[in-house]
Amino acid sequence: MTDFPTLTIRGLRADDWMALQPLFADESVLHDTLDVPYASEEAFRERLISPPAGTHTLIAELMLPSGRERVVGLAWLRVMVPPRRRHTATLQIVVHADYRAGEIEEAVLRAALDLADNWLALRRVEMRLFATDHARAEMLARHGFAQEAVMRRYAVRAGEHVDAWLLARLWPGREAVAEAGEGGA
Repeated sequence: MTDFPTLTIRGLRADDWMALQPLFADESVLHDTLDVPYASEEAFRERLISPPAGTHTLIAELMLPSGRERVVGLAWLRVMVPPRRRHTATLQIVVHADYRAGEIEEAVLRAALDLADNWLALRRVEMRLFATDHARAEMLARHGFAQEAVMRRYAVRAGEHVDAWLLARLWPGREAVAEAGEGGA
């Protein structure tokens, strides 16, 4: 059982930028993302409506008891363009502060990983997060992510240079593929 109203994870619609802009203007959300703050309305709209090639966007939307819909987060899965890195994507998840590192963020993560594994045939998904974000790191570890690197002085946060982690997850079916290859020859 969940303690939140009906959650829908869906693809991006043209009018979603209006619901997402207040999310990205929230200081607590900005504080925990690696995005540059204070994008103009036009730049934000353009980023969502015309994303770079290979970008897949998932929207997390709650149906409130009042019957209204509320967009509470999104995930960007960006497939690498160079042919030698086509098997890899970077993942960014932004969720309203009230739902961070909880059931909703985990549902968005599961949907993004389902897209990566079962629809895009990706072998590797990478994610960056601040080195102090232990709750999210634990959530990602439950889904197969492992820390690969510490990026020293990666970003400026609240006026100070802070470290970030590079976490990665390999496609979970890789063991079965390797075993089939060993026994077949």
